[in-house]
Amino acid sequence: ESYLNARAGNYEMASLPGRVQGRPMPKVEMVDMSKEMPAVRRFRFLSRRLTAVMEDRLERGEQVIIFLNRRGFATYVFCPRCGWAMRCQHCDIAMTYHKRLGRAVCHYCGRRSTVPEICPECKAQGVKSIGLGTEKVEEEIRARFPGVGCARMDSDSVRGRGSHVRVLDAFRSGEVRILVGTKMIAKGLDFPNVTLVGVVNADTALHLPDFRAGERTYQLVSQVAGRTGRGSRGGLVIVQTFQPAHYTMRCAAAHDYVAFAKVELGHRETLGLPPFSRAARLVAEGRNERQVRDAALAIGKALREGAAARNGVVHGPQPCPIEKIKDRFRWHILLLAGKWRTLHDMIEVAKPVLPRGRQVRVAIDVDPVSML
Repeated sequence: ESYLNARAGNYEMASLPGRVQGRPMPKVEMVDMSKEMPAVRRFRFLSRRLTAVMEDRLERGEQVIIFLNRRGFATYVFCPRCGWAMRCQHCDIAMTYHKRLGRAVCHYCGRRSTVPEICPECKAQGVKSIGLGTEKVEEEIRARFPGVGCARMDSDSVRGRGSHVRVLDAFRSGEVRILVGTKMIAKGLDFPNVTLVGVVNADTALHLPDFRAGERTYQLVSQVAGRTGRGSRGGLVIVQTFQPAHYTMRCAAAHDYVAFAKVELGHRETLGLPPFSRAARLVAEGRNERQVRDAALAIGKALREGAAARNGVVHGPQPCPIEKIKDRFRWHILLLAGKWRTLHDMIEVAKPVLPRGRQVRVAIDVDPVSML
């Protein structure tokens, strides 16, 4: 949105084509994990290329940052016999296994639960956990590089007062040579001795059901790439992805925001999405699933009648991608129009059918940032 506004002259464009002191941008390499897995005959979260470069950089006395935007040890607890999966009783989401806690945790409501040894559905033994989080990355790096100082920075490991300062001080002093973390480490860190950044599972957020998923992925890869090459030794970024040909990945590797914006804006214009329209998202939520659904359907019907006379567009109502959070069911409706005034008029038409009691609440989010 900001780039299009600047290009149209509504904002003043201020470009930063080079780094401070004329330093070059770090080179970015893509590792195609769809080819890596058959070659090594098993899943390895560190590719052969990333492992080899890590060894080289550590031998040279340099430092490494490994980025994965997912905390915990394993993202999925399931029964391989019947397919049962451990999900939060209060939220429509799979629970994440945290090894240090010895518990599965819901990252939305915070509920913790013991992982069963026997499947509650088929009574088979051998419940397993799969997937990858920063806790597992840290453990495997410690095993792969024994004796090398390694630390983790995510919202689980730096909860205590001043804990994040202690980790960063240890990294700055060289006591910690490998720093593993989530987007907490993607911005603002300036360590000249960091000459390698590895991005693990770069596709994690690329295909979320949100029209800004590609934009956010580009931002994260671009931001974390900026943590290396800040000193005289230069830097290298290795991005592990299953989709190296995707325009988001190609443009991030080339540090080419303009090319990315051109493709992304083309998709947005074709679909009539912001910044080529104004958007509002209505979210109905309540503890009774039927009441929430009925309220959303009634609101959607009124909105469509209002949109028909005003050239607006109504998508939904549909259950939200995360349909239940903290025992509250959620349905949403997306409104699109050429002008904010049109959105306002459409919402005014729907006001008579908005629920009046406390059983169902409706939130109206203008220019929504998230669609989840």
